[in-house]
Amino acid sequence: MRSQGAGRGAARRAGWAACAVGAAAALAAGCAPSRCDRSESANPPVEFTEATPAGGVYETSAPDGELLYFPGGMRYALRHGLGARPRWHQVYLSFESDGTRRGGTLAHAAGNQAEVTCVDDQHLIVMNDSCSEYWLRVVAGGADVDDEGASGADEGAASAAGKCYGDDDPAPADP
Repeated sequence: MRSQGAGRGAARRAGWAACAVGAAAALAAGCAPSRCDRSESANPPVEFTEATPAGGVYETSAPDGELLYFPGGMRYALRHGLGARPRWHQVYLSFESDGTRRGGTLAHAAGNQAEVTCVDDQHLIVMNDSCSEYWLRVVAGGADVDDEGASGADEGAASAAGKCYGDDDPAPADP
């Protein structure tokens, strides 16, 4: 008798284990993040021009201001207005649209949450290469308009014309 009860207990445990594995698989399939298209063709850069530098520092917003919506694949061409390539930049993310205003937080972006792909004397390009949704704040500065090397490309590659975004030459090239 005893072996029969032990056998039933083992069978019951095996059945529960199978159910647990099946439930975990179903949950994983249902809770898995949806795939998002992060390609540049599906997410061309959006130029943001609503912020201007003050005291040689560019901020897309104050820490407790309205942050930029930053879903997966989003690209911003931030027109920084510093007059030269910024020497430094910091990228912050929040889960709150108004940053720290109502008790929210800001954190430094890491990995593919926010990738800076190009920096030049007019724009800083930042993209969300994840499929997660955030709110974005960028701060940049240290541009020296008297320094010829300020527009060099030690981080991010600028195009052959030295520009990250748009065509600043209004005259088309002759064919």
